[in-house]
This record gives sequence, structure tokens and C-alpha cells, in this order.
Amino acid sequence: MKGKGGALGTYFVLNTGAKIPAIGLGTWQSGGDLCVQAVKTALSVGYRHIDCAHLYGNEVEVGESLAQAFNASLKREDVFLTSKLYCTMNSLNKIDNYVRVSLKNLGVSYLDLYLMHWPDISAFGDATDPPSKSGTEYRQFLNRLKKAWKAMEGLVELGLVRAIGVSNFNIQQIKELLKFAKIVPAVNQVELHPFWRQDELVKFCQLKGIHVSAHTPLGVPTSSPGTSDSGSGEDEPGTPRISFKRSRSVHGPMLKLSVVSEIADKLKKTPEQGILLSGVQFTTYFICLQLGGAPSLKVLFEGYSSVGITERNKCPTL
Repeated sequence: MKGKGGALGTYFVLNTGAKIPAIGLGTWQSGGDLCVQAVKTALSVGYRHIDCAHLYGNEVEVGESLAQAFNASLKREDVFLTSKLYCTMNSLNKIDNYVRVSLKNLGVSYLDLYLMHWPDISAFGDATDPPSKSGTEYRQFLNRLKKAWKAMEGLVELGLVRAIGVSNFNIQQIKELLKFAKIVPAVNQVELHPFWRQDELVKFCQLKGIHVSAHTPLGVPTSSPGTSDSGSGEDEPGTPRISFKRSRSVHGPMLKLSVVSEIADKLKKTPEQGILLSGVQFTTYFICLQLGGAPSLKVLFEGYSSVGITERNKCPTL
């Protein structure tokens, strides 16, 4: 699925017909004043997609920044908002309540996209390395998935969300979902970067009309804290904090790849900008707040948006 030109840069058209911006701000592991300032900065320099999650514990801070932006010049329809369901055994019967909590914390009446954060309610660790399961465990997983997805589809009918999707799903899990889904997922958000390309998964999603979004596209600097420093908003006791070990180990080495340097030199951009430009033909990338804070957000977005759509599409993929 090729990116298309828009007033603020490249976007993609989802299977719902909605436009999803190609570059977004990821709010994982950010809280307090850092989160408020970063979201404000991102919106002020041109980001129009903010990626949130109940699990991140910082949607109140994101909502504070959004309120300021909406009270100034932006309208709600100007910003594409994504959040995610953290699905527990106790939440399967009250998923609509969980999305309402996110809406309340963000200060909005609807979400543009709501994702099932994980394919299995009990699996946490590296996003794309799900644990093996016995036959009984797998059948239990499928039963939970059916119940959760039906509830997700109900959120669309209620008008609480405009589109639904998944996160950290592999090919087999998506195949199982498509067997009973009335609404095909609009998005699959996964870990994706030059050291973890997932070509087969990307191709499969494209064939099924499912847009791929990449979290941690530049990895995560090893100096970042291991857990979120946020704690505002309503949260469920015992909510885990997630860590992507692979992303943590690749940030430095990725920037030193010769092909990354070649792309960056060709476009007269930084290595980080080169990585984003090389993959933006087929996926949405989320810039993490850990990559230097608000100043870096401005540099990364301006570096991306300053390259024309034709030149972007000619960038080699990593």
C-alpha cells in the first residue's frame, strides 16, 4: 500500500476509507510534564497522529495537551487518535467501559482507531515472539479472542471508535481472527525496523488489506528507563509494564549500518531520518519520546516532511 500525498505529508488510506498519517508520535514510557510538553511540541510542528494506550498510564497527560491544542487552533478532526485495549480476563465483559475510560482521560468523544494491544491476554515480553502453546491453551486463546473481537466490533457500532485493529499479532493469529471477524482489522501495529523487518508479515497484511504500523522503528535507546514514570489516570491494579528487549539492543547498531548512512547521505538527512524515509512507503511509523525529547521530535518531523513524495517513494527499503 503506497503512501499518498497530503497537506501535512504522506498518509495512507485504511480499509475503512479513513486517512492515517504516515508519521505519528508514540507515547510509550512517557509521563508527567515530559509527556505534556512532547505532545504539545509534536502537534505544534505538524504531527497529526498520536498513539496512546491504556497500558501506558499517561492518557490524562496526552488529554491535557490535546485540550490546549483544541482550545487554540486545532479541531478534533485534525488529529488522528489511536489507543489500545489492555485485555484481561476480567475485562472481556466490559470492554466498552475500558474505551470509555480512555475517552474520558483523553477528553474526546471518539477514537479514530482502537487496537487490541496483545493477541494473548497473558503474554508479555518481546512483542513478536509469542510463547508456544499446548492445544488446550490455544483453544482457550481462540475463545477469548472471539469474545474480545466481537466486543471490539460493538464499539464501532456504538460510535465510540471509527476503526478497530490489532497490535503485535503474527500471521497465524491474524488468520484465526479473519475466520470469524465481521470487521477486518484496519491496522496491525508491530515492532518493525531494519533489524526486524518481518517481510512475510507485512506482505500478508497488505494482501488482506490490513495496514501495518511500526512501533519502535528506531529501536529504544538503552539509557531509557525500563518502566513508565507515569501514573495518572484510571488504571487497573496489577497492570504490567512492557519491555521490548530487541528494540533496546538495536538502537545504536542500527544507526551505524552502512545502508542507513548511504540513504542519509543521499538525502542529506540524519541516520534516524533516513530510516524513517526508507520505510514510509508501506507503513506508519511512530516516533518514541525517548529519542531525545521534544527537540528531536521537531527535527525528525521536519526532516521527513521536507522530502517530497516522489523522492520519498524512490528511497530504497532497508
